Amino acid sequence: MPFHVVPATGAVLEQILNDTFPLWNDGLSRENYAKNWAAQLKTPWGQSHLDRVALVDGPHVMCSAKRYDLSLRLDGRIRRVLGIGAVFTPPAHRGRGSARELLTRLLDTAVTEGQEFAMLFSEIAPAFYEQLDFVPMPLLEATLEVDRKRGGAPAMLVRSGDNRDLPAIIELSAARSANARLALDRSEDFVRYGITRKRLLSGLSPMGRRNTEFLVVEEGHQAVAYLVCTEQDGRWMIEEAGDRDASGARLGAMLQVMLARHPSERIPEIKCWWPQDLVPPQVKVAASSPTQEVLMIRPLRDRILPLPPLAAAEVVYWHADYF
Repeated sequence: MPFHVVPATGAVLEQILNDTFPLWNDGLSRENYAKNWAAQLKTPWGQSHLDRVALVDGPHVMCSAKRYDLSLRLDGRIRRVLGIGAVFTPPAHRGRGSARELLTRLLDTAVTEGQEFAMLFSEIAPAFYEQLDFVPMPLLEATLEVDRKRGGAPAMLVRSGDNRDLPAIIELSAARSANARLALDRSEDFVRYGITRKRLLSGLSPMGRRNTEFLVVEEGHQAVAYLVCTEQDGRWMIEEAGDRDASGARLGAMLQVMLARHPSERIPEIKCWWPQDLVPPQVKVAASSPTQEVLMIRPLRDRILPLPPLAAAEVVYWHADYF
């Protein structure tokens, strides 16, 4: 094929944004959809770990995708991983193998650059990616019920989080995923990027559409529990969370505090992707089901060696890290 893979900049990027806006705008205007992408690239993590590429045939964008440089801990070893997101082929160019061609070239480049695995989330039937040797990983979404404390909120000081809390958050995150067989290796810049991305989406949305909060509880001037939560249409998504207390009791109390701020409102539906052993005493898992977005992974070097089978309880992956 006379196709070329090029960085998505200038007119190529504008064409990609025009094509993908109707599908992935998340309620943003076209202008803010572009601002959201540009702002992500300006973060410290985004500058060196994120870009967008296109498969082109002359002036035509045949397919495009986002590309992430991630770190994954699998069975105790840190691996460099190619993350692939937002794979899109314009309707006029479908049926020509463009998506397969772009993915194949990205995988070949990843091997050359020393990456050991590739990851993506499939929003379509995973059979297409299974043909490229990707394997689905078990990942669950839970619906939570929080016991609303009688007599008001717990006597706990909850404040907004900021950059000074990131070292403690990395420590909490690492401790929670220490026994997992599969989890992202999360740096301060990566966590900051994830929180910034959620805040950008909230800030660029129409007023009142969604709100993202980053909250912490501190003791001795150090964060000992935290959560990042996005509220939209009466639903809360806990993007990520942590608690120095293994029981998660502080985290449960934080959720009680959040609910107590609006006692007259309908109790929101609370969703999360978090470790199955993280069930605070104030919280009950009312339901659990596989995520709609299917996490898929494949090795890049030893393709003849199958990935070790994993159970959902052995995977720690936060919704904040979904790409």
